[in-house]
Amino acid sequence: MKNIGFCTHFTQTDNWAFNFALELARRHEWQLTVCHWLNSPYNLRRDVVYTSLQERADPQPVTPQLLTRLELELRQYYDPRLADFTQIAFKLCEGMYQVELVRCLRQNLLDLVVMGYQKPEEDVVSGEQVLEDFAFHLPYPMIIVGPDHPDQFMLNQAAQKWMDALELPEGSWRLIEPAAPAL
Repeated sequence: MKNIGFCTHFTQTDNWAFNFALELARRHEWQLTVCHWLNSPYNLRRDVVYTSLQERADPQPVTPQLLTRLELELRQYYDPRLADFTQIAFKLCEGMYQVELVRCLRQNLLDLVVMGYQKPEEDVVSGEQVLEDFAFHLPYPMIIVGPDHPDQFMLNQAAQKWMDALELPEGSWRLIEPAAPAL
């Protein structure tokens, strides 16, 4: 069975990416894993996180009770959109998302990653690359949905091998290019 990892930051492009990932999982009867990285006021430490998935407020030490509440919040956000789809998992993740995402891919926990487009100022945390640069260099399949509409897809080289299963309309996708060097 294939496992699609959908990574959410609760943006408009994430909604588009979720819809695409869910439709792909339905069509092929694949597992869909909704991943969310806990936000922390600290770059490398994750023993203190914000107490809301969508807002950066009220940081608290991580406790089993807090993790349970945040996972429930994640489930409650996406459950209504799943209808009868049951091949779903939810994963709260810690640490820098790019490092942890590569770890999940290396361990074969995910086969394909789908993310909504993130503006460079939205996704860069100290030590992480701009999303398109990260995806370009990632040796695992990744699809970025957006930035302007839900039928716009950017694929890294590894995702191009999935074209038959993706069934993307002609002209709706492009390969991710390396970023232009800074001057």
